[in-house]
Amino acid sequence: MDPAIQALIVLGVAIVLYVTERLPLAVTAVGACTALAIMGTVDFGVAFSGFASDTVFLIAGMMVVGIAIFDTGVAAAIGRGMLAVTGRNERSVMLVSMIVIALLSAFLSNSASTAVFIPIIMGMTVNSAGRPLNARHLLMPLAFASSAGGMLSLVGSPPPLIVQEVLLGAELRPFGFFEFAWIGLPILLILLLYSQTFAYSVSRRLFATRGEAPAAASYRQGEAEVTGPRRKLCASLILALCVVLFATGVLPPHLVALLGALLVLASGCVKVEQVYRRIDWNTVFLLAGSVGLAAALRVTGAGCLMADGALSLLGPAASPLLVLALISGLGMLLTQVMSNTAAAAVLAPVALSMCQQLGISPHPVLMALATTCAAAFATPVATPPNTMVLIAGYRFTDYLLLGGLFNLVVFGIQLVLVPLIWRF
Repeated sequence: MDPAIQALIVLGVAIVLYVTERLPLAVTAVGACTALAIMGTVDFGVAFSGFASDTVFLIAGMMVVGIAIFDTGVAAAIGRGMLAVTGRNERSVMLVSMIVIALLSAFLSNSASTAVFIPIIMGMTVNSAGRPLNARHLLMPLAFASSAGGMLSLVGSPPPLIVQEVLLGAELRPFGFFEFAWIGLPILLILLLYSQTFAYSVSRRLFATRGEAPAAASYRQGEAEVTGPRRKLCASLILALCVVLFATGVLPPHLVALLGALLVLASGCVKVEQVYRRIDWNTVFLLAGSVGLAAALRVTGAGCLMADGALSLLGPAASPLLVLALISGLGMLLTQVMSNTAAAAVLAPVALSMCQQLGISPHPVLMALATTCAAAFATPVATPPNTMVLIAGYRFTDYLLLGGLFNLVVFGIQLVLVPLIWRF
């Protein structure tokens, strides 16, 4: 059997298991990698490449830093500062945190921004004083805002950089640094409104009977272990160092995270035993497994096979708007199960070629593609921030309901706005 077909079959089975949750999500992800290796669809090194992924090390490292800044009381102090502005009102906390992380994600890695914010939000939710806050109401919108913030600039997420390289390679006008904000800012504003109204009401009903977030007990235990101003100062300095290094780009983000993790362990801010006990291994293995599956889709050409099959339906006389809708729709679907980098890399050259054949400008089609590839809301494996907030105890179907609906909103917005701003 063709390896691409084998990879698509494994993907289909994995999606069914993700949705039904008959197995833990991490078991499904690693099981998919195992199946790919056993069948010989890809080499073992490709199937399990996620365990050497930069993103996995970034998230694991920042989890360690996050445990340290929580246990030393740094997260609680930052949380108290936010609560002084917002009060203990969930909608206000959500709005402020979403705006801040979106602005950070326009210039920094959205994974790093989310990793810094998670212990702060958890610190506010486990604090028993005043009106209680529910982590499930806050963390998913936080992850979505980090992805939306990545649509505000050229460096906010990989898809804009990929379509920019395609334009430069064809010696066409590149997009401006903030040109992506013409579509990204309306999407962010609508996300804020969506999260404050419909999504918040649905999540309150959805999570009403599920009890406390699974990670809350672990964070509350850490709260009880807070000791000494020296550890607090040390953790604050290490967090500040990580933020500066993320912002300046002196080191790659995954090395910054590993450096931060080593520093908090070496300085005694957190004990190794605490890290082993409290790190969210489910998130680590789920992300590593999903990266391996995405690598198999790329290496076997399964992603290209899906794209070619869809594009063959258009024919040579397709209208520009139909090309835009199909390319961006494919990007939106692929980015839910493989990295948005891979999805954009597969489709951007195809989009450019089709536009050249039709004699139209590729700018609207590539902008639409970058937008939908960055709009990864519908699954927990669509983007690292979605995976990281699983500590709140979300189910796969929660992402499909709340994130999938917003994905459709984004698709509709870009279909209307992109052709108005960037002419064919």
